[in-house]
Formats: sequence, structure tokens, C-alpha cells
Amino acid sequence: MSPAKLPVYFISHAGPNQAVDESATADFFAKLGQKWTSLSNPAPTSILVLSGHWEGEGGVIRVRTSEQNQLYYDFYGFPDHMYKLQYPSRGSPKLASRVLEVLEKAGIPAEAETKRGVDHGVWVPFLRILPKPDIPIVQVSLADMRGQPADKVFSYHIKLGQTLAQLREENVLIVASGTAVHNLRDLGTYMRAGKVAPYVAPFDALLDKVALTETKEEREKAAIEEMAQSKYLWSAHPSLDHLLPFHVAIGAAGGDKAKILHKNMIVSLSESAYSFGEN
Repeated sequence: MSPAKLPVYFISHAGPNQAVDESATADFFAKLGQKWTSLSNPAPTSILVLSGHWEGEGGVIRVRTSEQNQLYYDFYGFPDHMYKLQYPSRGSPKLASRVLEVLEKAGIPAEAETKRGVDHGVWVPFLRILPKPDIPIVQVSLADMRGQPADKVFSYHIKLGQTLAQLREENVLIVASGTAVHNLRDLGTYMRAGKVAPYVAPFDALLDKVALTETKEEREKAAIEEMAQSKYLWSAHPSLDHLLPFHVAIGAAGGDKAKILHKNMIVSLSESAYSFGEN
């Protein structure tokens, strides 16, 4: 019998204002938290989260090893009260050490990080998902691979997810926090026009197609090839950072069945969310 393992989640964390504003996505986060706290056999003893707001320089994966998770307010132009929000979660040096171990064995360059706080791609949605941060959280970076072909970048982050997947059998909940469609450059244009950008729905549909592909091999192939070749890719993601958590989730999911958990398309963004291996 295979060991019991926890699901994998991809969430679209949306903007910093989700920490305080009411919205469909904020409501979804609250319901997701209820689901997480009810997980059993196994129940999560820690959470490993990757955010589109952290890419390790030089392609090196960074792993937060601190006991406490101080916050990184990595956003600009918001009201003063946004920079006073707190989310006093604990880290897990034990899990961080384990992550560094499995990455080293896989030949993925990785280093410990103690200075950088957790960014808003983590603490903003988690304020809604787990208002009481009782489960330790370890943030792991993506790899900064800017300038390299999209298919190579996608493939690397799928490998990262594949490597981390074994932690699912060690009571670790893997959460990939990005944004399904993320074009801030067009935000003002389509907000003034009062409509959703034409690339949002078709690229979001591609994420659905990839996630719902049944076999591991075909899913990973589609996540690399179809996404890299999509005519909507660079409109939906002028930079790939917010898409790469999806690829990590695809790699960590293996062949586990996907569910579409949430949909919300606004102006030049899509806030879709998926689970893999959820009962």
C-alpha cells in the first residue's frame, strides 16, 4: 500500500488588498482554510509554499530556515495601514533542512535564507486562509531564469515540483501561490474600458486543460509545450514569475487528479485555483 499523502494546491493570491477587502476570492480563501484544517489521515504538520514574488538569483532555490516568519511588505502605493498588517506565523527549521536535503540529492542548487521575510504572495492569502497561523510555514523560492526559453523554464520548475513531491508523504502540504493570468501593465487600460482583456479567458482555459489532463506524462508535456507555444502566453504573463508556481504544482501533483476550485476573471487578471490529489 502506498503511503498516505497530502494534496497539492495552486492558488492565485491576487493583490495585497485581498488581505482587507471583501471579494469572491477572499471568500474562496476562507473556505479553503476550512478545508485545510479538516484534512486528516494525514493532517498537515507543516506547509511548504512557493510564491511568484520570490525567484532565487542565479537560478539558486532559496529556502527560509528561520524559526519565525517576519513579513516582507513587497508592494508600493498602498494605504499606510497595509504596512502595519501582521501575520505571526512560525517557520520550521526541520522542514527547511529537509527541503535543502531533497534538493541537493536531486542536483538542484539551493541555499538557506534567513534575512528575507515571507512576501505578500504568502501572507496576504494566508491571512484569509488560516487567520490563526497554527501550522508552521516554510517559504521556498522559484528559480530566476529570466532570458531563457519558456519551455526550459517550465521544465525546470516541473522538476522542482517533482523533487518536492516526496514531502507530501511526510505530512507537508505543498501550496504554489501565483496568479493564473497576471498582466499588471494592462490593468489600467482594461479597468478604464470596463472589460476583461481578450487574452484572459483563453489562457485561463489552457490552465484548466493542462490541470485536467489525466496522465502525468501528458499533463507535464502540455504544461511545457502547449503553454510555451501559446499565442497568449506573453500577454497573459509579460514575465513568467506568477505562472511558474503552477508548473511546480504540476510537478508535485504527479498523476493525481485535479479539481478546479475557483474562478474569477477581472480586467487583465485571472484568479483561478486548483487542487491535485484532493479527496
